[in-house]
Amino acid sequence: MPGLTPQAKLPDVLHTLSSVANQAVDIQLKILQTLLSILTYNRDVHDEVLGNALLLCFKLQDSRVSVVSSTAAATLRQAVMSIFDRVSPSSVTSSANDDTIPLALPSEPPTEVHVSPSALDAYNIFSDLCLLTASAGSGGSGFHLWGGGEKEKPKLLKLSNLHRTFGLELIESILSGYEEGRPELLFLLQHSLDPLLLKLLAEKPTFPIALRVCRLIFLLVRSFTDQMPKEVEAYLLTLIKLGMGDAEEEGGKRESGPPWLRVLALEILRGICGDPTLLQKIYNHYDKPENDGLKLYSKIVLALSRLVNEKPALLGIGSQMHGIGVPHTDPTSPGANPHASYLDLGLGMVSSAASVGVSTVNAMMGAGGGGLGAQSMVKLRLIEQHDKAEAPLVPETYIYLLALQSLDALATGIYVSVANSSPPPPVVKDMASSAWPALLAALSYCIGTNLSDAIFAEVLAALQDFTVACGLLDLTTPRDAFLSTLGKYAVPPPVVSAMQSYMEAPNPPRNPSVISADALGFSALGVGGPTGPPSLSERNLACLRSTVNAARVLGPSLGKAWHDVLETLQNANFMLAMRKPTMGRRPTQPGGSPSVLMSPGTPRPAGETSELKPEMLQDLDGESIQLLMNALFDSSRDLPDEAFTTFISALCQLSSEMIGMNAPNLFIDLSEHGQYMSVPSTPTMALSPSQDGQRRRTSGINISHSIKSGERSFSLTKLRVVTSLNLNRLISGNPELGWTVVTQHLLSVARHLTAPSTIRIQASDALGEVLLSAVRIGKEPRIQHQVFDVLVRQVDIHPVSNTISTDYDVRSAGYQTLNSILESSGHSLSVGWSTIFGMLDNVCQEKERDSPPTPSRPSEIPPSPMTDFRRPSMLTTKGNANLVRIAFPSLTLICSDFLTSLDANAMRSCIACLGHFGEQKDDVNITLAAIGLLWNVSDAVQADSKDLWLCLLTELLELGRDPRLEVRSSAMQTLFRCVELYGSGLSSTLWEDVLWKVIFPLLDSTEGDDSSVLALTSVGSIFGSFLLSITSLEHFDETYDKLMERFKKAFLRETRKCGTAALKALEKVLSAVTANTKSIESARGTIVDSTWKTFVEMGTEFSEGEPYTQDNLVALVQIAKLLYEQIGDGRNDERSLQLSAILRSAMTYTRSPDYRPDTDTMSPLQTSISSLLGSATNFSPTIILSDLAEFMSLAYVGVDESNTKLTYVALSKWCMPKLAEVFSEYRSEKKLYDDGTIETMIGAYSLPIRLKYDCPPANRFGEDPPLWRSALSTLLPVLEQVLDTLSSEDVSNERFEGIWSQVIEVFSGVLLADSSEDVSSDDESFVIAHLDRLKASIIPRLGDPRLPDRIISQFADVLRKASVLYHYDARVNGGTTAPGIPEAQEQLRYWALETLVASATRTQPSNVAGPAVSMQDDKQRRVAGLAIGALLKRYEIALVRFLEDKKLRGDLPFGRTREEEILFILRHLATMQVWEGGAQNIESGSQTLSAIYDSSSRWHLFYFYPLLLEFSFIPSPTPSMWLFPSEHAALFSPSSSTAPRTSGESANPPTGDEEVDAGDGGELIEVNAKDLARRCLELIGEEMGMRRDH
Repeated sequence: MPGLTPQAKLPDVLHTLSSVANQAVDIQLKILQTLLSILTYNRDVHDEVLGNALLLCFKLQDSRVSVVSSTAAATLRQAVMSIFDRVSPSSVTSSANDDTIPLALPSEPPTEVHVSPSALDAYNIFSDLCLLTASAGSGGSGFHLWGGGEKEKPKLLKLSNLHRTFGLELIESILSGYEEGRPELLFLLQHSLDPLLLKLLAEKPTFPIALRVCRLIFLLVRSFTDQMPKEVEAYLLTLIKLGMGDAEEEGGKRESGPPWLRVLALEILRGICGDPTLLQKIYNHYDKPENDGLKLYSKIVLALSRLVNEKPALLGIGSQMHGIGVPHTDPTSPGANPHASYLDLGLGMVSSAASVGVSTVNAMMGAGGGGLGAQSMVKLRLIEQHDKAEAPLVPETYIYLLALQSLDALATGIYVSVANSSPPPPVVKDMASSAWPALLAALSYCIGTNLSDAIFAEVLAALQDFTVACGLLDLTTPRDAFLSTLGKYAVPPPVVSAMQSYMEAPNPPRNPSVISADALGFSALGVGGPTGPPSLSERNLACLRSTVNAARVLGPSLGKAWHDVLETLQNANFMLAMRKPTMGRRPTQPGGSPSVLMSPGTPRPAGETSELKPEMLQDLDGESIQLLMNALFDSSRDLPDEAFTTFISALCQLSSEMIGMNAPNLFIDLSEHGQYMSVPSTPTMALSPSQDGQRRRTSGINISHSIKSGERSFSLTKLRVVTSLNLNRLISGNPELGWTVVTQHLLSVARHLTAPSTIRIQASDALGEVLLSAVRIGKEPRIQHQVFDVLVRQVDIHPVSNTISTDYDVRSAGYQTLNSILESSGHSLSVGWSTIFGMLDNVCQEKERDSPPTPSRPSEIPPSPMTDFRRPSMLTTKGNANLVRIAFPSLTLICSDFLTSLDANAMRSCIACLGHFGEQKDDVNITLAAIGLLWNVSDAVQADSKDLWLCLLTELLELGRDPRLEVRSSAMQTLFRCVELYGSGLSSTLWEDVLWKVIFPLLDSTEGDDSSVLALTSVGSIFGSFLLSITSLEHFDETYDKLMERFKKAFLRETRKCGTAALKALEKVLSAVTANTKSIESARGTIVDSTWKTFVEMGTEFSEGEPYTQDNLVALVQIAKLLYEQIGDGRNDERSLQLSAILRSAMTYTRSPDYRPDTDTMSPLQTSISSLLGSATNFSPTIILSDLAEFMSLAYVGVDESNTKLTYVALSKWCMPKLAEVFSEYRSEKKLYDDGTIETMIGAYSLPIRLKYDCPPANRFGEDPPLWRSALSTLLPVLEQVLDTLSSEDVSNERFEGIWSQVIEVFSGVLLADSSEDVSSDDESFVIAHLDRLKASIIPRLGDPRLPDRIISQFADVLRKASVLYHYDARVNGGTTAPGIPEAQEQLRYWALETLVASATRTQPSNVAGPAVSMQDDKQRRVAGLAIGALLKRYEIALVRFLEDKKLRGDLPFGRTREEEILFILRHLATMQVWEGGAQNIESGSQTLSAIYDSSSRWHLFYFYPLLLEFSFIPSPTPSMWLFPSEHAALFSPSSSTAPRTSGESANPPTGDEEVDAGDGGELIEVNAKDLARRCLELIGEEMGMRRDH
């Protein structure tokens, strides 16, 4: 083994190897192999032996055979490295026992160190390499490391010459494997290698030399920064100078170095920037404030930043970064975004400095720059091309790519340092703080240039990583600046503005005559405007995703930066929402730019091939982005409390800005109702960002878009999402954590004065959802208070905005939320009831609704339509009604399900709230429903609190005064139902309160309508039902008097319906009195007296004023009936008379507007009064009979008003038998005769009898007999009883005469009634039959001494008048030839004539003798004497008229009636006898006649003697009749003329009804008038004693 070669034999071995070194190639290779083995395994090879071994390798390295040369070079490297490995820490440890050798270092001052032999070997080799490299070169190009002096010779490497490149390579090999900081080696680095490298760079090295020098510099910087800070500082400055292309100065001239040298420097810087640890060292050595260094780290970053801006034209503009469909302008140019972000905070100067000259450069460049991409790259970095003798060509943009990559690496390195250590090294924060302005300027510029997808992805990743790093390092300002940059590129403001313009611009009609750019194919050349709506490019979306990712990582620490992040997301959402639904992922060119946007002059970058997109540019469709954005909001659940508060505050701020809510003129302090700031005169002033210095718009969105389009607010939508995700934290935590922020913001937006309606409603909906969820989740009183404190402000009527309909929508949503809360969590509510009822009350407050306060208007702002707060009444009314309808279900729910949850105060509020809903005028159905709910509540409060129950009645009382009839009626019904239901349990005190505080005020408030009727009726029911309880009240007298006064007022002063209701109510009271007579005995007198007084006042005054209806009077009569039952036996009582008078007034009341036929049946009023009289037992007979008589007379005499439709016929028909019935019961009472009652009664009957055919019809549809027949039939029994009673009772003469006068009137009426064409065939027989019965009652009593002559004479005169058989159309004196017109009912007239004859003549005396007979004869004589005059007059008129007419008529015959009449008279004159002395009133003319009159029973013949004599000598034929022989014999025989007729014998000839056998008629004897007259003359002769014997 080589390692076993003895140390002493090595020189010989090396000598032998050197001797064969010129042999064949294979031998040379073996030699190299052997040498390497010797040096590797023999660690004791030192000094000259080692030098010889290395020298042999160097010689073989100079071989012309490449394989040998390259193998020798490799062997040398390995050998040198193995030597240096011996001085590594492990090797040193293993050889710790070796002897050390002192080594003097030529430093100032000189230094001596003790080293091992191996270390000494390493020292000598490294020193010799530096020396040989410095002295290498041709043409005197070598130089001395230590300046003038003799040229130093190598100590170990016995070489005369060494290729400089190889020497540098060997040095690089040593340094790359050995990084130990041994003093002797550091000395060489500082005093040998450092001058060497600087000298080589200073003498314009060739590419190979410069490449190796740069590599060595990189190694030194990387490995020896801590040991050689000054040297590294020089190296870094050199690299910066070379990389920036700074010229070297020689003789005052500036010359640019070769481009490849710049590339080499930048590649080294790229390597440095890619080493985070190295950068940290650099920063620690040169950039810390305490070091007062050159800020090399900052210089590197700044230099690189400046470099990327060196030639903007080469980088071009990234067309995608400005969106699609938007003109390419530089987003950093002034005016591109006039709205600065609050993140600027002083960063404006930084941004300006970082982008100095960008606008100017962009003006000189266009989108045609090649940019950075595959064409900017090299296949192999220059720093790695060792084999190149000349520098290869590199793309012009390669240096900018290197600079950009360096910046990317630097930014990424900081992120990696932060991410991989916790906590990160403090230096990293300082590095980031120092580098961020330059990085921001460079990266924000470069990302907007024309980059390939891969490079863009690197830049975007660097931006994202550095943003995250700054956030993790709590560098707020840079973090916010980088976030702002990402947001700007994620959603460029010009794109948003372009989209708005696109949406708002009208769609111009296409002109068919114009050829479009598309048709000509120019669109592919960039000619013409955008063909579709503006949109975000893939790179915009990539920036957006980076923004979201950064925000998601930094969420807990973002603070106020959340605002810009959220604004960016809002704008992105706007753009994504506007994308066409069919728009998928846009196809791109391989370079990542859309093909349609590539300028035709832009060539495809060289070497750019189709490849997969970087990960940063994948999954950029709208759906994925939306999911990512949503995930950001979802991550709010993981935010700490403080960060969460900041997050939602930013979200609320963004929402506020979108509607201009932060503008001073629009700020509303909702906590102070009614206090408003002024409103700008126009929406433009209110919403324009330029008018508000505090408002910034980084997005470019114009609020007018939202107003016009009616879109929903993104911020409100996300606030709703965040709130739902963090409900537990919001609700259960401190309100300041988020509850207050969220609810107050939503409330402010919903009640904003000028916000768009859509947004206000959206805020209202979100607020409702939050409140509802809060109540469902949190059951604590605090949470419930929070909820209702917010809800009550949502439904408040103030403030009043420009859009009143939206105000109502917002308030409606609040009430809907309240209803939902009650439905879902009402059972768990322990507080807030007063607030709930306050909210519900608020919807019914008319005074606020009718006159809303008008916000003040500053005088400097002219009025405009937008600031006119006057609301249209129609809209107001509709809105009010909707609010009432929406709010009322909540109250319904409370009253149906949660009454048991209410305490006394809440219950009182509930009652008051129901009252308010009952009073509202917008929806009567709700009013009625509210009253119904009061009924539900009454059941809940009555058992618990009498005060609450009385409060409920008071509310119903107020509703009972409502101007709407249906409301009043419903309220009253409910009120009285409550009293009726719970009245039995009321105490006396509560009864007093109910009556005097509720019922009586209610009665006083109602007047004249249906509600008054209801109130009166209900009050009557209450008094009727609870009279026993009411009578026990202390002030019952006043209570009942009050009630009577109200009843009287209702009857006399109010409508007639009210009057009826009052009487019916009083009826219930009196019925209760009757039913509880014993129980209320103590109060009965008070009730009856007060009621009677009221009744009398009603009965005496009702005839005046407005007409009363039949119902009024029927009810009044019913009261009379009930009072009649209470007043006791009233036959002599004044009350009975008053009652009778009232009944008569009611019966005769004809002013009623309602008419009910009363012919066939009585009207209700008549029936009621008749029933009362018919069943009366306490009235005196006089009152009953008088009233019945009067009522019966009404059908014939009527009343004062002639236009009444009442007939009283049915009443009269009822009264006729009833009067007879009552009289029959009381006929023996003398008082009836003494007080004129009988006269009145008979007089009433006589009316229809006298009217007879003039009576009103007895019916309209029935078969009732005529009224006169009914009266006559009913009267005859009454008259019989009356006349019988008169005969037995001692009645005063006056009354006796009066009664007989009425009887005669009846008789007269029957006989003398006018005839009619409607005479029935049986009327005559009916009358005669009843006259016979009447005659039987009258004639026997006519002779009563108490009966005055006048009555008898009247009776006879009636008969005389009734016996007239005919009449003339015209009466003339002295006779007439006109025929007499027969009267109707001839038989009745003959009956009257015969009755008159019977009354005036003398019948044959009976065989019975005695005082009674004598008295009877005296009565007959008296009657005959008074009646004879009428009979004589009747005969005389008929005889005279006949004789007078006969003279004129001659042989002209008379009519049958006259002929029969004259025959009847002459026959009776011949047969009748009169009482002697009966002619006292007839002038005799002589004493002879006087004597005859006094003694003869035929003195009447002497009275008619002249006429009889004239009849006897009538020359012309006279009327004749045929007599049976027996009749003739009786008439003409002397015996017949002298024998008076017996009582009952008729002087009439036989009637047709008698059966007389006339045979064949041959025996009949004709007798004429002259024969009868002569017979009478014969009888006169016989009376004078001149009787002729036959």
